[in-house]
This record gives sequence, structure tokens and C-alpha cells, in this order.
Amino acid sequence: MLYRLSRSRKRSIEIIEMLIGVIEAGDSNLDGHSLHVHNLTMLLYDHLPFSYKRKVNKDDLEYASLLLDIGKLGVSRRILGKSGKLEGDEWAMMKRHPEIGVKILGSVKYFDRISDWVLYHHERVDGSGYYKLTGDQIPLASRIMAVADTYSAITMARSYKPSYDYEEATAELRLVAGTQLDEELVKIFCSIPTKRIAACMEDVHKRMERLGDENFRD
Repeated sequence: MLYRLSRSRKRSIEIIEMLIGVIEAGDSNLDGHSLHVHNLTMLLYDHLPFSYKRKVNKDDLEYASLLLDIGKLGVSRRILGKSGKLEGDEWAMMKRHPEIGVKILGSVKYFDRISDWVLYHHERVDGSGYYKLTGDQIPLASRIMAVADTYSAITMARSYKPSYDYEEATAELRLVAGTQLDEELVKIFCSIPTKRIAACMEDVHKRMERLGDENFRD
């Protein structure tokens, strides 16, 4: 029975990965971002001490890290693809994507387990995030995903900014540790071998290349 459940979960993860990849493949600002965040999140989870791991269900974290930006389906492509700074109304709409994501996930009862994690993944530990939660008020899973999300956002090229390399990106993470991001989680992330971090993006490139095949997309 456990074997069947494991196979079923693996199959559902693969389906979600494929669907997320297809959704993001047509957008230069999202191109594989969620897959990258997922890879980085699970890599960070693997390096957490047991005292952290026992607080977060790994299977639930897999789903949450893949679906954390599903709410961007409810944000205008014009806003998502804008090359310049977002205006007031545009930024207000962008900030709603965690809330929209929770509404989308609400159609699947199982995802109730991860709704708060998705809702609060843009919180800052100093309390200046979307919902003004501070420190440990923010779910640990959300804090884990926030580190992965921030690193991915920094290192992926977007229409409005160039990409950073590993050294530049980790320097940025350390700079915001304790204010935006959980300081201990940043420390753990930055201790992960560089090759393993790089492999997360290499995997995304391979996946997105497959999805970008002209025959597939036609």
C-alpha cells in the first residue's frame, strides 16, 4: 500500500511539473521559475537539520513549492511581462497573486494543508511583507520557499533586469538575511555545494527545452 501511495504521489508531482512548465514556457519572466524554486526548495530541505525537517512534511512541501506562484494565472500578462517599474495599481494586483493562488488551490481539498504556506511565501521576517507577519509567525515552509524563490528571482534573467551569478546572488541573500529572509535558512542555503545549486537550474533548462519543442507546442 505504501508503495502504491509513493508511486501515485510521484506521478501527481510529475503531472504538476509538466503543467507548470507548459504554463511558464510562454513567458520570458516565468520561464521555468516555479520548477527552479521547487528544485531549490527540496535541495534546501535535504540540508536542513532534523529539528527543522520534523516540522515540515516533505510531500506537502513538494506540492507547495511547485504551486507557490499558481496565482499569477490571475494576473495580467501585461503586468507580468512589463519591463519597467510597476505602477501603484499594477503592484497592488501583483501582490494579490498569493491570495489568488490560495483560491485556485481551494478547489482541491488536499491543498488546504499547504494554503497558508503559499499565501505567506512573500512575508518578510521583519514584518514588512504582504501580510505583516514577523519571524516565527511565518510558517517554516514559507520561509524555506522564500529563500529558494529569492535566489531564483535573482539568478534568472527577466525583461526588467539581468541575471546574477552564484556569488552575487548569495551575497544578496546574506545582505537581506534577518530582515527579508530567515537568517539561519540563508546560512544553510549558502553552505550547500555550488555544484548542487547549479544542477537545479541545469535540470530546469533540460525540462524547458523539451517543452519548447516546436512539435509539442503546436
